Formats: sequence, structure tokens, C-alpha cells
Amino acid sequence: VPWERKPYERISSVVTEEIRAFIQECLDQDEAEGLKKQSHTARRIYHRLKHEKAFTGGESTIRNIVNEMRPKHKEAFMPLEFDPGEAAQVDWGEATAYIKGIKTKVQLFCYRPCYSADIFVKAFYRQNQESFLEGHVDAFTHFNGVPGKIIFDNARVAVKEGFGLYAKPQAAYQALSAHYAFAMHFTNINSGNEKSLVENLVGWSRRNILVPVPRVETIEKLNNTLLAGCLEYRHHQIQGRSQTVG
Repeated sequence: VPWERKPYERISSVVTEEIRAFIQECLDQDEAEGLKKQSHTARRIYHRLKHEKAFTGGESTIRNIVNEMRPKHKEAFMPLEFDPGEAAQVDWGEATAYIKGIKTKVQLFCYRPCYSADIFVKAFYRQNQESFLEGHVDAFTHFNGVPGKIIFDNARVAVKEGFGLYAKPQAAYQALSAHYAFAMHFTNINSGNEKSLVENLVGWSRRNILVPVPRVETIEKLNNTLLAGCLEYRHHQIQGRSQTVG
């Protein structure tokens, strides 16, 4: 057609400024609480409007308004190819060992440089911040160097709140990054592909180093076993590559 059609806009008479203000108040409350599993859904807002504001419109109307007003988060993507020394990935895993004859759950700190795909795994009793920081320092010592950035998820040992670009790091982790001069990069929610190298390492170390289930006297001896497995991996040649990991 030779003319330009104006976009169709119809302002719903039931969605007043008061209704919009109530919806915004619900969304602001969710943001302040920071409890993802206890935040307003569009349906919950609709039912509250019916009971508290005598709203007579339909649920679909409120759903559209909520989708329009809900803040949109920009998603950040991590590159999947890296230069030497550019980045490393970190993750936690869980495994079982017999320590002094007692069946014990241990937490595996897993660290993997992205370019070489070499590995470092250390066992701790707890997945706490002290273990997290110690694991980093031990990995830097093991590789005799620090990468430009470290990619991790949004676990509370590293992140106070938020995710991805919006993550706010814990003070201790921020201090560690300042001291060793590496950048902190946090993954988006449900984006395991952004640190798939180290996620594969968690399963690999359980299947290849910790089978059969180790029986040791101390966690230090368990870590000696893990370290030996890491060093042995340097002879491995990843499919499609011309050189060994080492």
C-alpha cells in the first residue's frame, strides 16, 4: 500500500495509573528482597489486584503489562575460544573417599586453564570461602602463573548478589583478584556452556582418579592422589589437537 499504516495502540480503560503503580510496587519489592523463589509472578499480581484493588480486567491483560514493566537484563556471553593465558575456569564438585576408614564426602575444587585444558583438582572438607580462596592460590602455584581472568558461576562463596554482568563479588574474592591481578567473570544463570571445560573436569576426576574409591589416612594423601592424576593428564592428547596437554 502507498501509505504508512500507524501502529495500533489501544489504552485499556481498566489499567489505570493506580494499577500500574501497584504493579511497579510489586516489582520493586521483589528487587529489594532479592528472593527469586519468592517473587511475584504475573498471576500472583493479578490475584492481589482483584482482592486489594477490585480489579475487573483479565489475567492476560495484567500478564502483558507485567512483561512490559519487568526489568530486562542484558545477557553477557563468554567466548568459547581463548588465547594462551587469557582465562581459566573454576568449579566445585562432590566426591566420596574413605578417610581413616570412614566414608566421607569431600568437595573438589576444580581449576582448568582454557587454552591448554590442563587440570588442577584439590579436595576440601567444605565448600566455603576459605577453601575457595586457598584453591585459587594453590592452582596459581601449581601452574606458576595467573590467568587474565577467571570464569566462575554465581555461588555465594564468590558472589554477594546478582549474576553475569550484574554480579557483585564478595569482598574477600575481590581482594584476591586485586592482589593477583585477574579479572572476575561470572556466568549467566543456567549457562553451564560458559564454563563447560571445568564442568567436564568435575566428572572426569571422579571417574578417572577416584575410581576405585580411595582409602587413605588423611585428606592430604587424597590430594597427593589427585595431584598425581593431574600430572599424568599432561601426557593426554585431546582429540583434534596436534600437541599433548603438557
